[in-house]
Amino acid sequence: MKELGAEVIGVSGDSVQNQKIFKDLNKLNFTLLADADGAVATAFGVPIRKGERTVKKTIAGTDYALARYVTARRWTFVKDGKIVHIDASAKARQDSKNTVALLKEMGGEGEEE
Repeated sequence: MKELGAEVIGVSGDSVQNQKIFKDLNKLNFTLLADADGAVATAFGVPIRKGERTVKKTIAGTDYALARYVTARRWTFVKDGKIVHIDASAKARQDSKNTVALLKEMGGEGEEE
């Protein structure tokens, strides 16, 4: 998305450890931030559910207890000095395509990733 003048940042209620594992496992090329107390989501008006949920997973032969302290709804924000677009019903499978289309409408250049 950098060729469209955008930086992608993901934020969730997962722990820092979960974010690192998820990023490495999925070979993501953007920043993931942990919002374990929900403060960031709350500041942006994103609905959250508090409560620790731990899932035990074996990933690449290593056992992990993955903790999430806050679950936030999936929202996408586009900012250009100020927030210019909010998608409060973002769906993971379509979100990147929808966001690329919006950035192109806003004047971004380049091709889709």
